[in-house]
Amino acid sequence: MQEIPLSNGSANAHQKFTCKINNQTLTFVVQYLSYLEEPAWSMDIYQDGTALAMGAMLVPGCDVLQNYSAGIGRMLFVGDPVTLDNLGVDNHLVWVAE
Repeated sequence: MQEIPLSNGSANAHQKFTCKINNQTLTFVVQYLSYLEEPAWSMDIYQDGTALAMGAMLVPGCDVLQNYSAGIGRMLFVGDPVTLDNLGVDNHLVWVAE
């Protein structure tokens, strides 16, 4: 199990970072979607420029990759419902090998 680092706040409403998971370097693009009825965070994951997941929603208690055939294991989002300011503070994204 490994925690994926997430940053909160308006300065990080659109963030892009890389993270090494299970000897694979993945690129994460995480965006705050303020235009929804209930604002939320969305995540895209790429490996070597190839999209593995697009628009995965960070919903507490869910495997955010369950609807994707990403082949990189599971990513569980745990903790409180997300806000602009609590991402990565009151909730966490963790990778778990399959």
